[in-house]
Amino acid sequence: MTDRPSRPRPYALVAYGLLAVLGSATAIVAAFSASYAMCALGLAVLGGAALAAYWTARAGDARTDQLVLERLRREPVLDADALAVELALRPAAVRLSFHRLSRNGSLPMSDSTPDIER
Repeated sequence: MTDRPSRPRPYALVAYGLLAVLGSATAIVAAFSASYAMCALGLAVLGGAALAAYWTARAGDARTDQLVLERLRREPVLDADALAVELALRPAAVRLSFHRLSRNGSLPMSDSTPDIER
């Protein structure tokens, strides 16, 4: 019915996490061996990986919000679990999306609001 969202986010987050571990391990070893240039490089890798992981997570959240909003504009009476099954997402991700969209005032108005609380 709807295009299934691609799921590169978990793999990208794992890769960024491993890169952050590598950067922090490099920084620790370099600090103990008094190689401060390598320590700075390790910390830069750690910071870059953390920033990339944050951007990846934010992009995934924005995509989830977009999918939920598009679906709610077509039929705004679904609850979070039914919407999650239809969009092939986790129910918790859909409930968080409901929360973000309601906080921003982006949820479409209808006679019956989606079941946000569970």
